[in-house]
Amino acid sequence: MTLQLTSRQSNILAFIRARLERDGEAPTLEEIGLAMGLPNVSAVLKHVRSLEAKGRLVIEANRARGIRLVQEADPLAADTLELPLIGRIAAGEPIFSESRVERSLHVSRWLFRLKPDYLVRVIGDSMRDEGILDGDLVAVHATPVARHGQVVAARVEGERFTIKRLYWQGDVIRLLPNSPGYQPIDPDPTEDFAIEGLFAGLVRGS
Repeated sequence: MTLQLTSRQSNILAFIRARLERDGEAPTLEEIGLAMGLPNVSAVLKHVRSLEAKGRLVIEANRARGIRLVQEADPLAADTLELPLIGRIAAGEPIFSESRVERSLHVSRWLFRLKPDYLVRVIGDSMRDEGILDGDLVAVHATPVARHGQVVAARVEGERFTIKRLYWQGDVIRLLPNSPGYQPIDPDPTEDFAIEGLFAGLVRGS
């Protein structure tokens, strides 16, 4: 949480920043007092100490110009994730490999229910009634572990990558669509089948 500054503290901070940018060194407490109309150096020091306590600067001991500004965190950056968009997947290759990355996208972390590891583009509307539409970018939380009823990202027949709801009861595994006209997928245990991850959320396609 960012602590709010008083008007005086904001003016002092702006003055220190301007002097650092202009001269390459911080002003002394006396110079700050002169600029701010504060003849008492102890009053200036009190304000500077408050700025240090609020994480805006650091006072280096035993230095006349020992004020150093702290890099302010970008609140937008803290809420943003950089996720790779995975392109076409060849048989036998891991889903998440550098050679498969088309590009990276910056998206809000608040779009996702689980921590996502990568994005894949949806082709088709077999999960339309789940709210997953053709052209959407689905975020995947990479894990080989899934439970009955979860929406998963799975590899079937070696190179097919699909988003479906997992039916897993006893030895029976099915991948269920949620849109009229589509049939469940019954993975062949003799073929390349794997749970690649869990549905973590999506970015709506344009």
